[in-house]
Amino acid sequence: MFGTNYNEHRVAMGFLEQSQGDADAMFYHWAVWTREFAWLPHRCDITKRIIWLQRAYCGRAVWGPGDNVVETRWHTSDEHLIYLLKRN
Repeated sequence: MFGTNYNEHRVAMGFLEQSQGDADAMFYHWAVWTREFAWLPHRCDITKRIIWLQRAYCGRAVWGPGDNVVETRWHTSDEHLIYLLKRN
């Protein structure tokens, strides 16, 4: 997610260790999704296909106190609809 030593850094600061699945679950819990036009190429987080010059869904989650970190992920319109129907 943030590099190879990110989890070690979190543990050293006293936080619990997270797996990639836990980090993904946190992102999807806090993300705000908007439908945007992808002027630049982005990769779909679900299918790993290139999204470029088309409308797609962009999810943004803001992390941290102080200097906020914005994590962004993209979904194609079809895959985002399937994601919305399948999630719990």
